[in-house]
Amino acid sequence: MKTTLQRPETTSKERLKERFYIEGSLLMYVGNLERYQGIDLLLASFAKVLQDAPTAHLVVVGGNAPDIARYQAQATQYEIDANVHFIGPRPIQLLNQYLAQADIVVSPRIQGNNTPMKLYSYLDSGKALLATNLTTHTQVLNEQIAWLAEPEAEAFAAGMLHLIAHPELRQKLGTAAQAYISKDHNYEAFSQKLSSLYDWLHSELSLSSTLSSLAESPLIRAEQA
Repeated sequence: MKTTLQRPETTSKERLKERFYIEGSLLMYVGNLERYQGIDLLLASFAKVLQDAPTAHLVVVGGNAPDIARYQAQATQYEIDANVHFIGPRPIQLLNQYLAQADIVVSPRIQGNNTPMKLYSYLDSGKALLATNLTTHTQVLNEQIAWLAEPEAEAFAAGMLHLIAHPELRQKLGTAAQAYISKDHNYEAFSQKLSSLYDWLHSELSLSSTLSSLAESPLIRAEQA
């Protein structure tokens, strides 16, 4: 199968549901396609989803040509390629435009400790977020702002199906996520956290300096001798 990456017109909106004739829910993944991102898990889970929700579609934004070709072949093996669309990289300035078209955004990462930066864009989009229940996610996410599922195909598929079947829950999670970002990750909140960090560093450095001075005192030296 030949992989062709199409460049969108940045001046006009690429309407995914029209382009792919999507009548059901649109699930979206954004990011690279390295193995730690859990794309294998995502495709295996989505294959199970289509057994109960055959009108659902998955759009994958990002990835290089070799990775896309590999996962397209995997989707074909699962016989889900008609419902899985790898559209390749898109300009970062258009990210919100794509996220706005999703019903559910997913982060199936299976490895790593750092928080994926895309989580903040996902949360700010107001869309329901499904993520694996791992530290890489839970150091930011909780059950009030996202649906967390174990990193197994059955569990992740169950999370997708539950969100597909409950639009009111999707709305609730999306609204809570946006409120969380607005409250805890705006410039004012960042400034407060940075100020707190500086205060902590100052106290730590002051304490270290004090302890160092005490260690040099004749009394301390005598007690240590």
